[in-house]
Amino acid sequence: MKTDDVSPSVALGERVIPYTLHRAYRKRLKIVVSHDMSVDVYAPVKAKKRLITELVQKKAAWIARKLDLVETFHPLPSPKNYVSGETFVYLGRQYRLKVEQGERRSAKLRGRYLVVKVKDIESREEVRQTTDSWYRTRATAIFNRYLRKNMEVAGRHGTPEPIFSIRKMKTRWGSCSSSGRITLNTELVKMPVHCIEYVIMHELCHLLHHNHGSKFYSLLTRCQPDWKARKEALDRIFLC
Repeated sequence: MKTDDVSPSVALGERVIPYTLHRAYRKRLKIVVSHDMSVDVYAPVKAKKRLITELVQKKAAWIARKLDLVETFHPLPSPKNYVSGETFVYLGRQYRLKVEQGERRSAKLRGRYLVVKVKDIESREEVRQTTDSWYRTRATAIFNRYLRKNMEVAGRHGTPEPIFSIRKMKTRWGSCSSSGRITLNTELVKMPVHCIEYVIMHELCHLLHHNHGSKFYSLLTRCQPDWKARKEALDRIFLC
């Protein structure tokens, strides 16, 4: 994928919205508005700049609405310092970080606290690594549990067993490759369970329909009738 050196922009009245243009081997234009207020436009490699500019301009009002929604519901989080008293989120609930000294690194929930034990309580990097490791371990267990649960439903509609992996992603909660691999964002474990199940079911349905056409949404509705409410809840949650 190639990124253009000069950042273009789209205008809506007096409002000017910069975006980053990426060239990729794809058939259609795709616009992504991220929680950090950045706008990325993914265009076919051979698409002419004039055509791209026209298409993005047609979506100017939509981009502006998305940015306003992100600014309202997703204010930019402050960088974590990994010190006692900070707030961390797990399965939609907030916990206070409590750093304690210990001979071995460990992390666990204790009431309303996420207790992290490290050898050097002054080492923020050690606290960060221990916290991230805990999140990844919990994400693996939680995702596997709900993947199995949702496969019981999706499987009845002909969805095949996926290859499963997790990793940290910047702009997506999950993805599904043409080879049948579903990848979930480790950050998703911070969301409520009903939102996690929505993302998993969404990706499972992509195993049969690799687009967002009518057949995909028909399958998603059969598998998870309340998916729209789950998606709206997910869109309104601020990741801290």
